[in-house]
Amino acid sequence: MVALAIGWRPDAAATAILVAPLLILLGTAAFSGLALLMAGTLRAEATLAAANLVYVVLLGVGGVVFPLTKFPASARPVLELLPTGALSTGLRNVLQHGTAFPVGNAVTLAIWAAVAIAAAARTFRWE
Repeated sequence: MVALAIGWRPDAAATAILVAPLLILLGTAAFSGLALLMAGTLRAEATLAAANLVYVVLLGVGGVVFPLTKFPASARPVLELLPTGALSTGLRNVLQHGTAFPVGNAVTLAIWAAVAIAAAARTFRWE
């Protein structure tokens, strides 16, 4: 609502109402899996430090703070494979450019979610 109030006018397709929440759900699963993986394998102090480091790095190189178009063309394909890169690019494509469904971004997020959750399930320990 705030974005609309300050002048944002999305060029989104009607399917964006379904696609954007799906991308957000996949991103949430991927990041939750990564968080549980870190929390289950590292000590509490190390988890806090690593989580903050990963958070800042992924914000910077994942297309959230700086669009991926600002990075060299040779680095973009790698950065789009990061969960933040896939999520930010997918949401930008759906909400800003009217893409119907960014399959590549959704698949990337699904793979990150599956791998992170599986690794967390294997390594998580309660202590």
